[in-house]
Amino acid sequence: MNTTDFLAKLDDQGGIAPMNRFVAMISPPGGVTAPTGLVFFCNQAPLGARTIATSDLKHYGPVRKMARENTYTEYQLQFIITNAWEARNFFIRWMDYCVPTETGNMRYFDDYKGDISVLAFDQSNETVSETEAKTGTKYMDTFPINVDAVTLGWDSNNTLGQFNVNFACHKWTTI
Repeated sequence: MNTTDFLAKLDDQGGIAPMNRFVAMISPPGGVTAPTGLVFFCNQAPLGARTIATSDLKHYGPVRKMARENTYTEYQLQFIITNAWEARNFFIRWMDYCVPTETGNMRYFDDYKGDISVLAFDQSNETVSETEAKTGTKYMDTFPINVDAVTLGWDSNNTLGQFNVNFACHKWTTI
């Protein structure tokens, strides 16, 4: 294949997808209120990863792998820290809602689960909506399981403050 054919095929597919044109839209459970503008502060997000769990089947000859079930891995979002600290405080509140620190009594799963949609757009997109997205992942029945520590330091001048949040999810679908 020559370069001209490659470029023609690339043009047929709409060009190379930009990896920096995305949003993460977070729908927390009813007992937790998301801060306005949170969608703008997510600076890294994955499209879903999935594995098929297998079982070994042995009759005659070599062992054969058989598909058994889908497994959905944990995923991580990264957020920019603003002077208001709203994003980090929001995820701490969500975790406190799952298992209140005062009592340690966990809530029912249906009370603390939420949904998160990661939507990817092309270079020409100007609006943020599911219908305008080129692709995306909707993480269903999800909740935060870890908020990373933030390290403060006197030598951190001109450093962008960021933190990661890890999530568990029941499953995801492609948008």
